[in-house]
Amino acid sequence: MKLIEFKALFFKKLISKIEKNELDEYFFWLIDFHCGLNRMEYILNPNFILNNLQKIKLLKSIELIESEMPIQYVIGETKFMNLRFLVNQNVLIPRPETEELVSWILKESLKNKTILDIGTGTGCIAISLSKFSKSSKVTAWDLKNNIIQIAKKNAHLNKVEVLFELQDVKSIKSNKKYDIIVSNPPYICKKDKLKMKNNVLLFEPSAALFVDDDDPLFFYSKILNYAKTNLKKNGKIFFEINENKAKCVKNLLENRGFINIQLKKDFRGKSRMIKACI
Repeated sequence: MKLIEFKALFFKKLISKIEKNELDEYFFWLIDFHCGLNRMEYILNPNFILNNLQKIKLLKSIELIESEMPIQYVIGETKFMNLRFLVNQNVLIPRPETEELVSWILKESLKNKTILDIGTGTGCIAISLSKFSKSSKVTAWDLKNNIIQIAKKNAHLNKVEVLFELQDVKSIKSNKKYDIIVSNPPYICKKDKLKMKNNVLLFEPSAALFVDDDDPLFFYSKILNYAKTNLKKNGKIFFEINENKAKCVKNLLENRGFINIQLKKDFRGKSRMIKACI
């Protein structure tokens, strides 16, 4: 099979499900991953002959995308802060908003700072902070070993040192002190599942996304309990937040005695990040 023939089949099968521009990106993502060809190389050689293994994997990718599996899970990796991260269905796919959160933290003076990432998932926050602030000492927590193992692989892949620890935010067993604590905890109310697409609901880990409707700030409250006693003097906390709960999170921080609270909007103009000082 020629690559141009695969492209024709790819679009024929999926164009009714996915917008053309997005489908175009998916196609080039797949041929880069499976064939090692970039966009320009395809344009110059559309009649590239697929070997049998490439053909099998590319045809299988059509089936998986038809099932609404996210492209990142189809190929098993994604990009975050221009770094490569392995992903599977045990971990959330890193989002652009989280890149903005990391970029915000990197504007701080991080030289020789100790940083804790709570609920690390792929390790994208912790690993990016370690990569771009080399003198910082970064620790990352998650509650399951299979998640920690993915994060460890990603740290090795990106050649950084991060201390990964098993911790459950519901019952933290640590007295370590940190200069900065950051978290992107579950913050979507379960009632909002109806508004979400199948590519998220069917494939991404619900425990990393959803929180009970009657206690939407549960994880923020638990993390702040720890931060209140375990942030160092002049320490700071950073959260990714649900834009619909921005004022509630701000009020929670105020009620816990945090100061210099700042909300920050993402590239869509939504309040998706907040920071505060102890």
